[in-house]
Amino acid sequence: LNWDVNKEELVSITGKKTGSMGVFRSDNDKWLGTTSPVYNPYQNKELVVTLVEASTNIGLEITDGGIIKSGKKIYLQMQLPDESIGNSVVKSSITALNSHNGQGSVAFGSTNEVAKRQNMFYKTYHEIQKFRHSSSVYDKIKIAVSELKNAIESDKKLMQTFKIMASMPIKDELVHKILKKAFLIDLNEKDKKRDRRDVILAAIEEEKSLEGNTIWALFNGVTGYTNHGIKFKGSKEDNYMAGAGYAANLSAFNTIMSWIEEETHKVAPINA
Repeated sequence: LNWDVNKEELVSITGKKTGSMGVFRSDNDKWLGTTSPVYNPYQNKELVVTLVEASTNIGLEITDGGIIKSGKKIYLQMQLPDESIGNSVVKSSITALNSHNGQGSVAFGSTNEVAKRQNMFYKTYHEIQKFRHSSSVYDKIKIAVSELKNAIESDKKLMQTFKIMASMPIKDELVHKILKKAFLIDLNEKDKKRDRRDVILAAIEEEKSLEGNTIWALFNGVTGYTNHGIKFKGSKEDNYMAGAGYAANLSAFNTIMSWIEEETHKVAPINA
């Protein structure tokens, strides 16, 4: 992450002004995106300084970091204590994500890895628009401390959700919904996308052998497939934090959350 982000005015090949700015890496001149003249890059070194101070204030430390899509996004991670979910150990980190392509601000989220199988799931919480526009380093640190605390609480809730998944049995209807929403595969259409369907179902069966017939096994089957069963360009972080793996994992997670809510209401309706 030892590079800056520079803005340059974009012009046509005949010299006409476009009113747009190009965003480039200072170390290799890699184009990262096109934005408006009012866009202000938040430099990597600024984010590092802010997060070192903020994480130290709450007893965390930065343990990892890197780039996504050649630097269009960068991330820094702070490790949290491991959690036992079902028959697995889950390694969890708070991840700070910053965009350099003009399409987002700093955001905090959770990155979870099922140990041994290296199934990765990333979930962002929300972007902090005020973070980029704060006037001083002190203000940014205050915001970062607050957002880190919020992210830690959100991660605790996520762990509780995983534990609920580990306590609930799989139903065929949920498998159908997940494959249709996350992968556009209809299990009733036997001749379409058969190879990919069979690989996903095999990943789910493998997880069931480890975790039992639970929704936690179903979700791990999805993340196992998106992490290890598909071909993707770039790094694994590109895939599970910003690419096809991220989209499929989040779709599956949201489908499961809706399912759990529906099933809970069947047992104890809201107005009961």
